[in-house]
Amino acid sequence: MVGSTNLLQLLDIEDYQELIAAFQAAARQAITSSSGIVQLEAGDGGVALFPIELGAKDAASLAIRAGLKIIEACHQVGNEYGRGDLHVRIGIATSVALIHESKAENWTQESVTGAALSMATRLEALAAPDSVLVSEQTRNLAGRSHTFIFQGTKALKGFAEPEKVWRALGHKKEVNRFYAFGRLGGPFVGRVSELSAIKNCWKDVLAGRGDLLWLEGEAGIGKSRLVREIRRITRDQRSRLVFFQCMPGGVRSTLHPLLHSFPDGFSENAVQQRLSASDVATLFARQGIDDPEVVDVFAYLLGATGRNESLSAKDPLAVRDKARQALSKALEAMCREGPIVLIVEDIHWIDPTSRDLLVEAARVLGQFPILLVVTSRPAPQVEWPEEWKLTHISMIPLDAEETRMAIEARWPQHRMAILPELLEVTGRISGGIPLFIEEICQWASENAGTDTIKLSGSASSTHVSVFEGILDARLYQFGSARELARAAAVAGSRFTPALLRALLPDFGKKALALAADTLCETGFLTRVRSHGTIAYSFRHALIQETIYDALLRKQRQGLHRRLFAAVRQDRQIAPWVDTGLLAEHAERAGLIENAVALFIDAGKENASRSAMVEARHHLEHALALCERLAPGTETEVLQLSALVALGPVLTGMVGQNSPPARKLYEDGVAIARRQPRENQPRWFPIYWGWWLTGSDFLVMHDRALQVQVMLSGVDDPEIKLQVKHCIWAIDFNLGRHKETQHAITTGLALYDERSAETARTLFGGHDAKVCALGQLALSLWITGETQQSDEALADMVGFVDRISHVASKAHSLDTEAVSAFYRNDYDHLAAVTKRMGEFAETHEMQSLFGLSLLFSGWAEAHLHNLAAGHDTFRQGLALLRRLGAVIDLPIYLYMHAEMLGLAERYEAAIDVVTDAIKEAKETGHSYWLSELYRCRAVLRMKAGLRKDLAAEDFRTSIAIAERQEATALLQRTRRSIQEFGVVVQL
Repeated sequence: MVGSTNLLQLLDIEDYQELIAAFQAAARQAITSSSGIVQLEAGDGGVALFPIELGAKDAASLAIRAGLKIIEACHQVGNEYGRGDLHVRIGIATSVALIHESKAENWTQESVTGAALSMATRLEALAAPDSVLVSEQTRNLAGRSHTFIFQGTKALKGFAEPEKVWRALGHKKEVNRFYAFGRLGGPFVGRVSELSAIKNCWKDVLAGRGDLLWLEGEAGIGKSRLVREIRRITRDQRSRLVFFQCMPGGVRSTLHPLLHSFPDGFSENAVQQRLSASDVATLFARQGIDDPEVVDVFAYLLGATGRNESLSAKDPLAVRDKARQALSKALEAMCREGPIVLIVEDIHWIDPTSRDLLVEAARVLGQFPILLVVTSRPAPQVEWPEEWKLTHISMIPLDAEETRMAIEARWPQHRMAILPELLEVTGRISGGIPLFIEEICQWASENAGTDTIKLSGSASSTHVSVFEGILDARLYQFGSARELARAAAVAGSRFTPALLRALLPDFGKKALALAADTLCETGFLTRVRSHGTIAYSFRHALIQETIYDALLRKQRQGLHRRLFAAVRQDRQIAPWVDTGLLAEHAERAGLIENAVALFIDAGKENASRSAMVEARHHLEHALALCERLAPGTETEVLQLSALVALGPVLTGMVGQNSPPARKLYEDGVAIARRQPRENQPRWFPIYWGWWLTGSDFLVMHDRALQVQVMLSGVDDPEIKLQVKHCIWAIDFNLGRHKETQHAITTGLALYDERSAETARTLFGGHDAKVCALGQLALSLWITGETQQSDEALADMVGFVDRISHVASKAHSLDTEAVSAFYRNDYDHLAAVTKRMGEFAETHEMQSLFGLSLLFSGWAEAHLHNLAAGHDTFRQGLALLRRLGAVIDLPIYLYMHAEMLGLAERYEAAIDVVTDAIKEAKETGHSYWLSELYRCRAVLRMKAGLRKDLAAEDFRTSIAIAERQEATALLQRTRRSIQEFGVVVQL
């Protein structure tokens, strides 16, 4: 009992004896009810034993339980006797003890020989009033059942080595981990204006108007603590709380905040514990989302097994739009039962796909009763919609008074005597940053065995450097736990005992568990349980970052290397480590070749689910890492592998005619040409991309011939076919119809439908046979072979319907429309474009929809309404320009000029067709050049301009048509000459 001598002086001797007797009886009851034996009672204190027969762990746990019961019993006795100053101190230690056998019949009254009695006595003397201090061994034995706070390493009289001392708080089931550390147990200090702004936002939400609340501030400033207040404020009125956490290193991991909201980030029952589409459906259903289309979209984006693969055939932009629509539907579903709070923490680590959806959520927020709360460090790469109301709270450090209040609230009770002299320096070196205040107060709780603590801090010291020093000083006291903290810092945002054992092979299971418990109970780590397995994470990302940054380069590299080896051998040791994150560990381990290969795989994985930004990041980083490797064939193979994967991603994002895409393939071909001939087929996608990104058709034709020569010795039928594919596509545009038809005939003889299943994705995005039959139909019509053209067109339609390949069907519809356009078959064109538009809407193919508008406008202008048709045409052309999908510009300008001519705007029409002729000549887009000259000649005649100019255009048209053997165009020009009665000298 504390202060019993003073009580003796204050109380009557009989009252004192009665009080002590009541205290002893209460203590005895607490001990015996916990299976202990009272060994000695001596006035205001005593000694109890918890025999070995109980088992070491149970004995330690029961002793602590008895000690806590004694504190409670002491309070009750004090209340009964009107003494609010009645307090008790308890010390507990564990060792082997010897009981003298000479009086075994009365052994409970005999003295005990053993270190435990002496140590428990010393610990009791150190304990603060109403606290239980235990030795290191006792804490280790009871670590699984009770929660402790580390009190520092103490020099105990009579013991040669200092002892780690712990304060027992209570059973783990009864003690919240935040209270145990003291992080959230104290009062919420300051932030008055911030709380007012939050309450105003919530009022708007309750009125049905969504609001975006952005909490921005440095690490440790208290963003998460303020989020906890938001949860408290909204608890009684919200229908749902949805929480997403962005993780360090997650910037390249597609939708990782959503992925980590699943139990342990992966499916428990799926093969190899991969997320499945059914897992997605289950989680979404819990949030009130049961729309199968919404589930399908997110299962696809997450790369879930069993996902609906129909989205893989869509353009990435279409997938993005579909994801945005799905998000809006999901938000609407979640709000059915009332206002919701949606929290996204640490968006400075957000991945591009999640960022796009977050911005979309902000854009549609006004439609729903949602409080969207995001937190970030300063200047995250997110551009919020300008038109939307944003409440931005820029969090600053606590002011001097708030800092004082925070320090006093968190300062350890047993160190209160020294607080006055340390208050000013603590406030100064903490900088008013709550996390720094917490760490300093915890350090004060653990540091030194006397009532004096030296806390240095100079004006030149940065708050971060002081924080690092305090963390290091605290960890230094924990011995082996310090090594575990370092390994955990390398492991990252989450880690399990199995992963930690791989990083620390010299640690036994028990030692590792004890070290992890130490770090949890001292506020470094927190425990998470998923699927019955214990996992850990750092309490705050800044703690992890600071410990990691303090490691020497060789220490980091060695730990990263162990982690990489363990996860590569068994992915289930850390299933949340995706391919991209594993690649980062390989890079930091100095295993650059492994890192490059994994970054390439990660890029492919992301591209397969239309996460093109993430894919590009991975693949471009792989190429950058190649620069760190020694020159040679192995490095060039890695470079080419990255370029093969990056090419389609880059052309899809910035366009096939963009400078980055052209440079990529030019660099790739330069490397590919140096590879052995037997390896050339492997790099054909590089040659294909090089051809595709030619600046014009003349360049593309030259490149196609070069590729044909370079790969002339290759026996692979698919590659031979695709070389012919290049040639017929370009020869057609150059107006070389005989060469086109020969290349098609040769290519079709090489076609294999099984090989085509892969080739459709790699080369052009459509089936080579569909392309060949369509191109053949168009070429045969131009050369005057109408019946054969009709047959080829029918074969194309029949074949594409049989293979059911979406992109190839789109290509087929485009060819049907062009064929009807050539023939001026407006009725058929109207029917085809109707089907084209419906197909484009169903499959969300914007470029095809643009073409449907363009051609349907052309048909409408000739069949019914010129002005309306011309307007529809302009809409289609504008959409194609916006998408960067204007492929046949001379043709589109021709159509525009024709409609201007129908409106009798001849001068403007002549200017447009003149631009078309110039464009066709510069780019080698020659197959329609004859018709362009005929068009200008007709417009000049209708405008009443000089006949000699029209005659010259007619002459040029005939010469081109004859050179190209374009019989249909030649006949059309001759009919126009006859119609206008123009004399043309040939």
